[in-house]
Amino acid sequence: MNKKLNHCIFGSFGDNIYALCTMKMLGGGDLYVKLNYLDYHCRHIVGFVNGAGPHAGRLTKQDYDFMLPLLEHQDYIDTVSVWNGEHIDADIEGAWKYHIPKGWQGNVTESYAMTLGMDIHDWEIKRKLLYDPWLTPVEPIRIPGKPIVVNRTDRYLQHSDGEGWKNWTNNHLGELGVFVGSEKEHHNFQEYFKIKIQYYKVGDMLEMARLVQGCEMFLGNQSLAFSLAVGLGKSYWCEIYETVPTPHGGYGDVWFPRHNGFYF
Repeated sequence: MNKKLNHCIFGSFGDNIYALCTMKMLGGGDLYVKLNYLDYHCRHIVGFVNGAGPHAGRLTKQDYDFMLPLLEHQDYIDTVSVWNGEHIDADIEGAWKYHIPKGWQGNVTESYAMTLGMDIHDWEIKRKLLYDPWLTPVEPIRIPGKPIVVNRTDRYLQHSDGEGWKNWTNNHLGELGVFVGSEKEHHNFQEYFKIKIQYYKVGDMLEMARLVQGCEMFLGNQSLAFSLAVGLGKSYWCEIYETVPTPHGGYGDVWFPRHNGFYF
C-alpha cells in the first residue's frame, strides 16, 4: 500500500477548497493548516509589495475553526491539525510560480497540480481537475421556495459593473434566492441592486456547504461559496471580474468547462 502523504494549506478560504482537489487525487492523508502565514508567503516568497492585500493576516485560528468541520468531513482526509513544523510531502506553496513569472498556465486546480508534478494534459488528470467534483457530499439544507444560493463578494469586481446580474435581479431573484456570506456583503448587494433578499448566516464552512448542496443553482462571483459549488459539482453562474488569457481559452483561475457551469 502506498504511503499516504502529508498536505498543507495556508491560503484564502477558496484557494484551500481548490487545494483539496489535488489532495484527493494524490490519495488523501493528513492535512496541516499553516496559520498566519499567507501574508508572509505573498510578501517574501511571491514578492508582492502589498503582501496578501485584502487577505492579509489569514489564516487565523478563527478561520481554522470555521473551516474545520468541513475539512474533517472529507473522506480522504485522515486528520486535520495546525502545522507545527511537521514534514509536508505535497506542498502547494510553489503554485504561485506558475501564476507570476510564467503567466497563467491554467486555473487554480491546474496550477496546484503542476506544482505537484502532475501532467495536466493527461486526460484522466484533466478530468479530475476540471470536470469532476472533489468535495465529499454533505447533508443538504433546503429552504422551501428558495432554490438559488447567492453570494457576491466585495473583491473580484474589476471591470464588472453588475450589468449581467440584471437578468436575475429584475426577475424575482429576491424572492427565489437566499444570500450567504458576510453581513456587509449582503448589505452591499441589496444596496447596489436595489432588491431585498433573505440573508442566511452560517456558523461554519460545513453549514455553508450544506446550503450550497441543497440549492438548485448557485449564482455569484469568485468566492468561498463559489468554490464550494464547484467542489460539490453544483450548477452555477459565475460573474467574471476580468478576462485572463489562458491556454485553454477560459476565464482565468476559476474557469471550469462543465456542462452545468456558466459565466457572465
